[in-house]
Amino acid sequence: MTGRADLEALDRADVLARHRDAFALPPGVIYLDGNSLGAPPRTAGPRVAAAIEREWGEGLIRSWNAAGWIDLPLRIGDKIARLIGAAQGEVAVADSTSINLFKLLAAALRMRPGRRTILSERGNFPTDLYMAEGLAGLVGARLVLAEPASLAAAIDEDTAVVMLTEIDYRSGARLDMKSLTASAHAKGALAL
Repeated sequence: MTGRADLEALDRADVLARHRDAFALPPGVIYLDGNSLGAPPRTAGPRVAAAIEREWGEGLIRSWNAAGWIDLPLRIGDKIARLIGAAQGEVAVADSTSINLFKLLAAALRMRPGRRTILSERGNFPTDLYMAEGLAGLVGARLVLAEPASLAAAIDEDTAVVMLTEIDYRSGARLDMKSLTASAHAKGALAL
């Protein structure tokens, strides 16, 4: 079994260890929850203060152009593109996934007037289902949930949109999106 000294030596040799000082972390804390709310970069405080004091406080509405706020979704998207193997101009940063899902589902329902069903998979990510359920309640639609094996058969003439996540976040099981999308389109529904 590896002892503490061996593990500390591995930590010192880690090529990423030098980046720890770039983040404001309490002493002695090992923080592994970067997917939810990562530790703040030390440069964030001064940058936020400059945005509030100069760009917002002095520049006011002019800062949409003068400070480049209007281009931020694409500039940040280009930085993310490098990380995910996309080309420049192929990624844009937008609202949260939930807000975008809400907007896309609303648009899909409007694009299929007379159809009132949002179809999804019973084990879809809970937040996605909550978003769809909330929207359905607001606009007089309904959310129908099906098991993965019966999704294609559940698409009918009232289905406006089929909302699916390709990979099950719990099991890693993968849906056949090509086939399900073709089934949705064949019945006049949209696929999201």
